[in-house]
Amino acid sequence: MSLWAGVIAAAAGIGLFFAWANRQTSKAHARFTLEDVETALAELLDPQAHDHDTWDLFLARPINDPYLESLRLECLRICQGCPPVPGKDINEEGEKRVAALLAELRRRTDTSDRAADARRVSQ
Repeated sequence: MSLWAGVIAAAAGIGLFFAWANRQTSKAHARFTLEDVETALAELLDPQAHDHDTWDLFLARPINDPYLESLRLECLRICQGCPPVPGKDINEEGEKRVAALLAELRRRTDTSDRAADARRVSQ
């Protein structure tokens, strides 16, 4: 009888550990930054990249920032509408659409950086 109690306790402990680890991952992912998203999009488009782990993580869970979350949702729509081709996560049309999103993200980042620089100079 005590063997079963030990097995059940061990299984419960393992289950709790994985639940905790999953929660920590979700919290970290929710804090994705502009740079994290830029890295994920650039990795997908990089012909030298052999895996797209950052891209996969980017798509996996919601992000707290509304703008970045809108990009993630658009990328999910792109994935659904532009199916994979051999050796790639999405087809050429999808890559063009992701490249446009990346360009917009970089324009937005450049504008934000210039505004922050201007505030620092005026102080």
